[in-house]
Amino acid sequence: MAGTNKVLKDGTVLFRAGDKSDGMYLIRRGEVRVYLEQDGKEVQLATIGEGGMIGEMALFDGAPRSASVKASQECEVTQISTEDFAKLMKQIPKWFVSLMSALSSRLRQTNDRLKKLESTMAGSAAGATPGASKGKPFQNIIRQLNIIILLWHKDGEKDGKDWTIQKASLEKALIELFNEDPEKIKALFEVLVKQKVLTTRQDSYKNVVFAMAGRGALNSLVAAIGTFLKSKPKSPCLSDPALDMLRTLERVATTAPYDSTTVALPDLIKEGKRGGMTVILWDKEIDSLQNAGEEVRVVKTSSGQGLRTSKKEVAAFVRNHELIAALYKANLS
Repeated sequence: MAGTNKVLKDGTVLFRAGDKSDGMYLIRRGEVRVYLEQDGKEVQLATIGEGGMIGEMALFDGAPRSASVKASQECEVTQISTEDFAKLMKQIPKWFVSLMSALSSRLRQTNDRLKKLESTMAGSAAGATPGASKGKPFQNIIRQLNIIILLWHKDGEKDGKDWTIQKASLEKALIELFNEDPEKIKALFEVLVKQKVLTTRQDSYKNVVFAMAGRGALNSLVAAIGTFLKSKPKSPCLSDPALDMLRTLERVATTAPYDSTTVALPDLIKEGKRGGMTVILWDKEIDSLQNAGEEVRVVKTSSGQGLRTSKKEVAAFVRNHELIAALYKANLS
């Protein structure tokens, strides 16, 4: 497909949010910066280097630009105009065009959600002291995780079995949106990496990226935090003895013959001792699991209290509560 080449000097704006679409652009060399403007500040959403493309959604839905783009260094781009693209579409089956239009619409909706959240977060952070702890436990963490989820859906790239996103751009977006201490944002990602929710590596352009096998892991974590806090627990996270009980329950449940498993507290304590755990507080800590989530329930048994769970659900439940405890202990709220 023929196109028009343009050379952009460092800092040259290619287009702004709200502009009418004039086609898509292929990055031949150099790099461009995708950003939104809020209160006189530029909030970076992504950087796109050689081989990347921008503005492709508008080719299918004709909507105005959803973000601004400028050269972050001298670069060369090739413009594929809307007219040239329309000629190409005449050679492609209508069902494929309809599919791409539907996908474009979904991406637009995700982008709109992102912009609304960014506006809300930026407003709540205005005038705040960097690094200050605000509101209820995990309030900031939940907001930050939601922004990470949306940015990952918007700008994440498929790399084999994983989804990746540039580490520097993601950290910078969170720091600017929340007026947060950069060290706390870095600490948040350190916890997620240490807990193996994320991994780090280099992409084909030698940029450090975060990677995760499934984007659903962060959604699950946010939901688990919300469920736990709604139960109005005495502590913002489960205690170490309670987590040891859950780990022991998981070990028993995964070897049980049926999906649903109930383990009486005395049997759980015996299994914990066999695993080398300190079980002296388990009889007191079991009540803290009463409303921790639907996946694990405190129930009555013939020998007193016990725990009931599902083989299919217990691993994710334990994992999420280990993450909640790690996030709380990192003093990120």
